[in-house]
Amino acid sequence: MSDPTGTSSPEAIALDIYAAVMDGRGLADAIAPLAERLQASTHAVHLMQYERGVLRESRCEGGGLAPDVTAGYQHHWIHRDPWAAAAARQGEGVLNMARLVPASAYRRSAIWNEWKAPRDGAFHCLSAAMQTADGMVGRIAFHRSVRAAPFGPAEEALLGPIFPHLRRALVMEHRLAADGWQAARAMRMGFSALRQGVVLLDRQRRTVVTNPAVEAMAAEQDGLALATEGGLATPHATARQALARAIGAALAAISGKVKMMPDAASVALPRPSGAPPYLVQAVPLRRLEAFGAPDGFTGAMLLVTDDRSRSRPRAPLLRQAFGLTPAEGALAASLAAGRTLAQHATVRQIAVATAQDQLAAIRRKTGCKRLADLTALLGRFAG
Repeated sequence: MSDPTGTSSPEAIALDIYAAVMDGRGLADAIAPLAERLQASTHAVHLMQYERGVLRESRCEGGGLAPDVTAGYQHHWIHRDPWAAAAARQGEGVLNMARLVPASAYRRSAIWNEWKAPRDGAFHCLSAAMQTADGMVGRIAFHRSVRAAPFGPAEEALLGPIFPHLRRALVMEHRLAADGWQAARAMRMGFSALRQGVVLLDRQRRTVVTNPAVEAMAAEQDGLALATEGGLATPHATARQALARAIGAALAAISGKVKMMPDAASVALPRPSGAPPYLVQAVPLRRLEAFGAPDGFTGAMLLVTDDRSRSRPRAPLLRQAFGLTPAEGALAASLAAGRTLAQHATVRQIAVATAQDQLAAIRRKTGCKRLADLTALLGRFAG
C-alpha cells in the first residue's frame, strides 16, 4: 500500500474530495485513489434519508460498479441489506462491517445468496459512516470479494485520519442534495397519477425522477430495470444501444443540434416472458417548470408504455387522421387492437372479401404497402 508519489496522501485525498463536492464531480470518483490504497475491488457512496426509522429516500453512486448494480441496490436491495441496517444503528465512525454483521450471518442473508453470490459481489466491507439530526445516514463503503482477505486493523488505521474529511464531504453533499431531493419528490408526486412510466434524466444522463408506474414495471424484472445513469437498463444488447441513441438524440435536440426527432427516439424493449415489449419514447425537455422543478428543468424524459395496458386508438380518431370511411375506420381500429382480418369480419358480420377491399383502401390512404407497416403506424396512435 505504499505511495511513493505522495498523490494519495491523506492531505491530497482530502483536497480532492472537497473539490469533487464543489465541482459536482462526485465523491465516488474522488475517493478512487483511497479505494486503491485499501485494495478494494469496488466502492460506493450512499446517502439514505430516514424518517421515524423508515428509509424514505436513497441514492447510490458506485466506483467499479455497473449502473444496473447500483440501481438494483438503491431501489430494492438496500431495504434487505444487513450492512445498511447495522450502519444506521451504530452511528458514526470507521465501521468494519464484519464486526457488526458476522460473516456466517452474512452468508445466510438474502442479499448475498440471491443477488451478490451469483455475480461474485462484495463480501467484505469497510465503511465511513455519518449521521445528521434530520435523519440522514451517509456511508462511504469499500468492498472486497469473498475470495479476498477481509479488512483488518491496518486498513482501519489507514482510513481513520481521513474520516473527518469524509464526514465533512458527506455532510456537504447531503446539504447540496437536500433541495434537489425536495424538488425530485415534488416532481415524482406530479407524475404519480400517470399510467405511463416516467423517468427524468438530466443533461449528464443521470436519473433525477422516477414515477410509481415505471417502478412497478421494473419490479416485474421482465426486461426492464431502473439505472442511475441512462434511466433504464435492459439485458437486450440491441435495445440497450437503441435506447442510448434515443436519449442522445433527445439531449441533442435541446440545444438545437437535431431539428426533428428521428425514429431512433422510440425504442421497444423486449421482455423475456414473451409479453409485448415495453415501448419507450425519449422526449427533450427545455426548462420544465411544472411539478416542482426548481428554476426549470432541462434534460430528457423517458415515457414507458406497457403495451398490455395501452389504450388503443378508436375509429373516429383514425377516420379523422387518414380520411377513412366509417367502415374503414372500424377495420383500422380492429387492426390496431391486434385483431385479424377474419376476426374483424366475424364481429362486423361481413364477408372476408369485403374486409379485404376495405383493407386495400386503408393501405392506399395511409401509404402503407405491407400489413406490418400499417399495424406499426396505427400502433403509434394513443387512444
